[in-house]
Amino acid sequence: MITVIALVSTLLLVSFALPAIQIVKAQYVSSGGPSASLEEQLKLAREKVQNAKQAGAYGSGTPMLGVNLNETEIYIIAIVIIFGAISAGFFYMGQRGPRKTEVKR
Repeated sequence: MITVIALVSTLLLVSFALPAIQIVKAQYVSSGGPSASLEEQLKLAREKVQNAKQAGAYGSGTPMLGVNLNETEIYIIAIVIIFGAISAGFFYMGQRGPRKTEVKR
């Protein structure tokens, strides 16, 4: 029994850890294009600062409360509904009181 629990735990850990490690490493990998020199990067940074200082250039342009739901939010909603229904069922069964059963001998 312990080996089954250890195996399932290991599989769950690997299934969550590997994608997370790939995402973390992905930010340090170049996009494959030619890299810009330091002067080009400084020029782009100055342009970004100038654009940010312009009137109406506040924020990233990404709405915080958009109408589109991504997959993560859908999964969270589904999990809340499932676990909420299960806990409501346990609460309801707990409020009914103990069952009276006859013991046959």
